[in-house]
Amino acid sequence: MRYSLPPLNSFRAFECVARHMSFAKAALELGLTPSALSYQIKMLEEQLQVQLFVRLNRAIELTSAGHRLLPGVEAGLDNFSEAVARVKGMDEDNVLVISTGPGTASKVIAPRIYRFMEAYPEIELRISANLKLVDFYKDDVDLGLRFGRGPYPGLQVDFLMEDYLTPMCAPRLAEQMRQPEDLKNFTLLHEDSMATFLNAPGWKDWLRSAGVSHTAWADKGMHFSQIDHAQDAAIEGAGVILGRKVLCAYDARLGLLTNPFDLKIPATAHYMLVGLENSFQKHKCKVFIDWIKSELEELCPA
Repeated sequence: MRYSLPPLNSFRAFECVARHMSFAKAALELGLTPSALSYQIKMLEEQLQVQLFVRLNRAIELTSAGHRLLPGVEAGLDNFSEAVARVKGMDEDNVLVISTGPGTASKVIAPRIYRFMEAYPEIELRISANLKLVDFYKDDVDLGLRFGRGPYPGLQVDFLMEDYLTPMCAPRLAEQMRQPEDLKNFTLLHEDSMATFLNAPGWKDWLRSAGVSHTAWADKGMHFSQIDHAQDAAIEGAGVILGRKVLCAYDARLGLLTNPFDLKIPATAHYMLVGLENSFQKHKCKVFIDWIKSELEELCPA
């Protein structure tokens, strides 16, 4: 027998309020105003002809009718989600979520991701680009592609590649440079995220390695919180970046960036894959690991 049921959104609203026991928190999760959420609950109560919540001074409680309704609504919403996932083919075996920094996402993975899609069309690759550390026990992430030093307690770590720093700029700027001291005549671009590493190398370190003794001017210039933004500014001729070899490799191949001097210094951090040990055993993760290693070797051959 089929019944005339209230709208699905009203059941979602009811489940969310019951889970949080708060109209304000539920409204925030659902992207609704509190008044709009209250209206949905009111319409559900009117259609069912029962009261679902008791409004107290600073809290709410489920009524006996609400307690009877909640398990069925939760089960129904779970069934809807599972059915949609099956239709879209979005099960655990073919959705691969990789967490990485914005710079690595835009300068390493994004330009080459089509190659992974062509090789593994059955896998849906999702890139989560941010600098926050992932909690692999709570977050929906399979592997983390990190540029750092570690350690990462409790996680398996697979080393990928060392990185180096060297000046990079648009070719038209490089033509105007003859020796490292000439850099003081150009705007230096700084990536502030490197400062999160203890004793992270910077412009002064490279200049000293190049034999430049007076480097007070090296602190001046433009500062960026993200490396890819600084790199894009360098491409446009805004100045010279102390670029990471790995991140600059693709733009260098396109002729957008070049290194005016051959000297490079260690970045004192490296690229690695991190995650739970069982994640490394999954087929979808294994093929990504093999793929990213191959791509990095081609991008930055030893």
